[in-house]
Amino acid sequence: MKLRKASIIGGIILVCLIIIIVIILYNLIGPGAKDIRASKDFMARLYSINAINTEQNLESIKYERRRTLNSQNELVHRSIVTQGFGIDLDKDNNVIGFAKKEIPANATKINLQDARTLAEGYLKNIYDGEVVLKTINSNEDAKKLPYYSFIYTKQKNGYPFYFDEIKLNIDKESGFLDGYSNSTMQRECKDPVINISSGEAKKISVDSFEKYNKETVVKDETDLVYADNRMEKEKNPIYEVCYIVTIDGKNDKGANISWKFFISAESGDVLNILKDGAEKEVITNK
Repeated sequence: MKLRKASIIGGIILVCLIIIIVIILYNLIGPGAKDIRASKDFMARLYSINAINTEQNLESIKYERRRTLNSQNELVHRSIVTQGFGIDLDKDNNVIGFAKKEIPANATKINLQDARTLAEGYLKNIYDGEVVLKTINSNEDAKKLPYYSFIYTKQKNGYPFYFDEIKLNIDKESGFLDGYSNSTMQRECKDPVINISSGEAKKISVDSFEKYNKETVVKDETDLVYADNRMEKEKNPIYEVCYIVTIDGKNDKGANISWKFFISAESGDVLNILKDGAEKEVITNK
């Protein structure tokens, strides 16, 4: 009797362990895993706003993990692929990239203004932060790409984040979302403090530039943007408002150069220098 009772208890424990293992596997590597759920939720959102072709039944879409090795985008932690699309996620399973697997040639049926309206409508549904339009590219060059590109910059307190960009590609024929990339990072931001003038920022930039270069020409325009301190690596990456000052000139070898200085509007410190337009590039995995 005791043996039978022990067998029953052992069987119950074994069944419970199997159920627990199945649940763990489902949530860690199966359809219930956070990265798969995040990808499904993103696709469902795109379907709900008709941002992509909805001919395929949403429930029939299959999601598979793809190993991410040496990705060009340092923010990409994991990639999920479906039959027709690729989805990139960061370490917190936020979708930071989306693209069609194939880019077929097509006819231009959507004009640039209509494409912009579509892009802004899609963006409101997939990103809830404050943004400002930075660049529009009709892609009518030699490559003749079949989509328009709209690049937005994250914004706070009326100041754009210089290095944080969101890019949407809109198909020229269908108006569907052809690609999406988001390089914005959740970092601490200081409240705007303007202690120095643009003229003072220019002088600080000139003094720094002329330590190494000559024939200084300072551009008139100085924008106020959010950026972090990249000159002192040990400092925490806290964003603060700074002036951008662009200076052209010649280096000690007589070559033409252009440097872009980021001067803290609060302290006057040089936070960053981009030499010859070497801006950090936003990668879309297209």
